[in-house]
Amino acid sequence: MRAPDSLQQAFADAINDAEPTAAGLSIFAGDTALARDRIGYYRGNQRETALKVLRAAYPVVLALMGDTFFEGLSHAYRHAHPSRDPDLHRYGESFPAFLATFGPVASYSYLPDVARLEWLCHVAYYAADDVALDAAMLQSMAPADVAAIAVTLCRCAQPFSSAWAAIPIWQAHQHGGPPLPQRPDTPRHGMVVRPRWRVSVIAMPPTQVDILGRLRTHPATLGDLLWQAASADPSFDAATTLAAWLDAGLLRPANSHPTEGDIRS
Repeated sequence: MRAPDSLQQAFADAINDAEPTAAGLSIFAGDTALARDRIGYYRGNQRETALKVLRAAYPVVLALMGDTFFEGLSHAYRHAHPSRDPDLHRYGESFPAFLATFGPVASYSYLPDVARLEWLCHVAYYAADDVALDAAMLQSMAPADVAAIAVTLCRCAQPFSSAWAAIPIWQAHQHGGPPLPQRPDTPRHGMVVRPRWRVSVIAMPPTQVDILGRLRTHPATLGDLLWQAASADPSFDAATTLAAWLDAGLLRPANSHPTEGDIRS
């Protein structure tokens, strides 16, 4: 009798194979034709589940490519990158890298970066909640105390930079968004953030994206953060930009904890 893990692996191989092999068929007792039907049933369920998950994570890629082509993408991706995690929210993480090497989409050079942005939006949506730093928290504090606050990025905030117009393309596919950009080969930079459960992408200069992105691993005081931004860009307006960062919900105190678990941790 086979060990349970051996049976599970054989079953997984059977529903991932394009055609059932003798090893796959052997896990079912009885008639071979019936075994083929059973494997086909499970394979169909897996295919539809994978397609549904990718559609949910990559709606802009779906809109750009169309239903039929996207279904083919999902099928090819499923065979190249079968799910390795019991959490389906993590399925599709390698999709942008897959698109970058998938020949049939080579003429759509911007597509992998659009997918990369969509995955960051997906990550942001499921990130743990934070109590973001806001203007009300700072109003009663002395300027020196405000400057000394150690800050980092909220867990939902994700920096993004691209050699393509991925951000305008993404924005054009949101409700009430602008028209598609005329030139896709225009570099764009910004921050993905999810205030109040609605994911948004905020375009901003690359220097700000870089400085804010460093906070993920190197928290800084608010004073140092603004000094770094001003040093990188002589036109930087500290008051206006800080207000925009706070309004977007990008920053949190470095010693704060999430209000609930992050399912992507």
